[in-house]
Amino acid sequence: MADREYHYVITLQFRKDGEPSVFSSTIEGTMTARRKDTRQDLYREAYRRACEALEADNGVTLFCMIEPNAL
Repeated sequence: MADREYHYVITLQFRKDGEPSVFSSTIEGTMTARRKDTRQDLYREAYRRACEALEADNGVTLFCMIEPNAL
């Protein structure tokens, strides 16, 4: 089995340092899974990317969808 491209959508809820409010935001993108990757590996990568993009290190996942990108 060859590497496969996946599309993901993930919504995180998080707090920003010094802010009393709770924020939520959704990001999406694609990633390539290697033959040895698991569903958990893909989720962790999507979560890492979302935390990085949102500058949040304490995000709680509200929604996560990861599916093959090809139609």
